Amino acid sequence: MSSTKTKRNIILAVVAVLLAGAAFVAYKVLEEPGHAEFKAGKAAYRDGNYKSAVEHYKLAADQGNLKARTLVGIFYRKGMGVEQDYAEALKWLRPAAEQGFGAAQSELGLCYECGFGVEQDYAEAVEWYKKAAEQGDAQGQMQLAAAYGLGRGIEQDDKAAFEWMRKAAQQGDDLAQYYLAVFYRDGRGVKKSDKDAAKWFRRAAKQGNADAQYEYARCIATSDGVKWDGKEIFKWYGKAAEQGHIEAMYELYFCYSSDVSVKRDMDQALYWLHQAAERGHAKAQIYLSIHYRDGSSIPKDEERAFYWSRKAADQDNRNGQYLVGKCYEDGIGVEPDIAEAVNWYRKAADQGFDCAQYELGKCYHEGKGVEKDMAEAVKWYRLAAEQKNYDAKEALKELGINN
Repeated sequence: MSSTKTKRNIILAVVAVLLAGAAFVAYKVLEEPGHAEFKAGKAAYRDGNYKSAVEHYKLAADQGNLKARTLVGIFYRKGMGVEQDYAEALKWLRPAAEQGFGAAQSELGLCYECGFGVEQDYAEAVEWYKKAAEQGDAQGQMQLAAAYGLGRGIEQDDKAAFEWMRKAAQQGDDLAQYYLAVFYRDGRGVKKSDKDAAKWFRRAAKQGNADAQYEYARCIATSDGVKWDGKEIFKWYGKAAEQGHIEAMYELYFCYSSDVSVKRDMDQALYWLHQAAERGHAKAQIYLSIHYRDGSSIPKDEERAFYWSRKAADQDNRNGQYLVGKCYEDGIGVEPDIAEAVNWYRKAADQGFDCAQYELGKCYHEGKGVEKDMAEAVKWYRLAAEQKNYDAKEALKELGINN
């Protein structure tokens, strides 16, 4: 399977995970059975009193309110205000689903898809998603779209996946709008359209969807379907970052340090770089390491430089591995250890990083940390030279070897 197809399938698969995490379904409260208790339950939920919310929803459900019954099922599935109990969740959800309530049907489908209290059954999940989707339930439509996209429980069909996601998006669901934009961006089930992708990312972004805010900023930054606008780029990266979007935090570092989208402010740039690094962003960790190593816009601190390089390296990031190797070779923030440097150079070199390949070749050439081995030296020099590494080319030239 191609990396692009794999990425697309991962994107669709995460729909189910995100919807499984939904704790509360917002329903328009009409004059219906148990209206007063439902309203009281909703107020308790908003106050964070989940136990009280469940009690009120149960009372409303006892009066025939199918929305309340569905919410009780969700609370038991999530373990909110009550002990998590999938069997109990099903007791509340199934009757509402069998009475034709769309939200309960999509929830029941989710239970079958994820194996919550029942044996996992993708085909059965799809049957419930269809029932919900055909009634206009946005969650059911999204789940059905994901099923078609993945070919899980039903024959794979990108066009059908797109159509059901479009129906959910048109109802105003921000998550569906985000995924519809992804369909347009990737040209999956529909003709590729950067303009439509940007339009739907923007709609979801305006509703506060952090992933959409980040993607819309990227559309503007690359002029994909929308005109470049530095202020808008900064605005949407900022909104996403404030919600904890790690990639947006990383991009804000460049916004503040480049003086393109916003006035240059290295204090703010480094603040966001730290935020991304502390959350595990490997590239942010590398840039932070370099700032500490060079004392660029921040007090020089070689121990912190080594610390952040190692953080990136431990994520199997080849640049981080290379920097750790340099730290061990040059004694930056750590005791010099050429043998350990070789180990880290090798890790990065094996991943195709030309700088590490050159350094590893040099170690073999000079017998540093390893036994001198000219064959190995030439091998690594050549691999680096093939990637246009200047130092490797010069090393080969000095040895009288043709690249």
